[in-house]
Amino acid sequence: MRVLLTAAPSTGHIVPLLGIGTALRDIGHHVRLATHRSAHNLATRCRIECFDVGMSEEQMATERPLRWPETQHQPVSQWAVRMFTEILAPSALEGLRDVVQDWRPDLVIHEEGEYAGPVAAASHGIPWVTHGWGSPLRSTAELASLEADAASLWRSTEIDMPAAAGLYRHGLLNPCPPSLQSQAPGAATVWPIQPMPFQTGLNEATSPPLPSGDRGLAYIGFGTVARNANAADALTAAIEAVVYHDLDAVVTTGNDALAHQLEAAHPGRVKARRFVSLPDLLPRCRLVICHGGAGTVLAALRAGVPLVLLPGGTPSQLRMTDSCDTAGLARVTTLADATQAVASLLSDTSLAYRTNDIAREIDQMPHPTKLVSVLEDHATAT
Repeated sequence: MRVLLTAAPSTGHIVPLLGIGTALRDIGHHVRLATHRSAHNLATRCRIECFDVGMSEEQMATERPLRWPETQHQPVSQWAVRMFTEILAPSALEGLRDVVQDWRPDLVIHEEGEYAGPVAAASHGIPWVTHGWGSPLRSTAELASLEADAASLWRSTEIDMPAAAGLYRHGLLNPCPPSLQSQAPGAATVWPIQPMPFQTGLNEATSPPLPSGDRGLAYIGFGTVARNANAADALTAAIEAVVYHDLDAVVTTGNDALAHQLEAAHPGRVKARRFVSLPDLLPRCRLVICHGGAGTVLAALRAGVPLVLLPGGTPSQLRMTDSCDTAGLARVTTLADATQAVASLLSDTSLAYRTNDIAREIDQMPHPTKLVSVLEDHATAT
């Protein structure tokens, strides 16, 4: 069987697909990822070959204010989805249709923020499956808004747009733990799937840098999108909050000058790197401070580590933040109140029970290898 994975060229979009992608490849299926070449290394590290389609994340981010100058003064939640449906997806669609026509996959698996894959699959009569990020899934109102945003994409191929712009049309692989999903996911066919850690096989992934002291440890990271990952004010506030409470910090940022600045402000207490392996690091941590991205949140909860959340503002981050707050797994805060939020989290004596419960829940979700036969049957039956 040939399986085409499609994703936006970003770590948070590609990594959720790699668990099922490697499971399918390991059993002998031909698996390839279609995305911009700037993000191919994420898949090739896992021995998945790639097709180059669409624009890069940087090109998309550059195009957005040129096309919509007003968005420079609007919250991210007002334009984030539209950026993917109206800028990124059209740039990828022609290339994806060529890939589907030439390579003839039996199944397309697209991540929930990549909207051209379903159109390309529909244009050649191939079934497609949506893979969630792990955040609580969209509300009915958000799906209706998505249809409006994606209408021109489907119209460009003269194919009638399915409900929810094709999301969940032939099935949903859902890595969101049930206790965080307060409403039905809006899909007729849903397969829970365990969120898998990103394993690169590199030395840097197995030896996360740690401060040398005997104090407790916190991890601080705001994703991989540059405007969040390199936000000096947020990183500084988070570091000050944990250091005040006698914790050391491991921080990720893509800005080397900022990394040096953060370490120099607290000698011996802070280690800043471009990348650390969360599965190796998080079991040593007492808490995580992050932006509400599904990858970091689920990695922390899988390790039984509570969270302080400063949501980045995208709809999925806001859904995840609200859900973790409601479940009592996190404190939601602002930069000004970060120190108080850390104090509240550290003093919550019942928190360990809740984090242990959800860690067990995640561990009991079906491993991607358990879904291989289901997808095989689904591809041949659809």
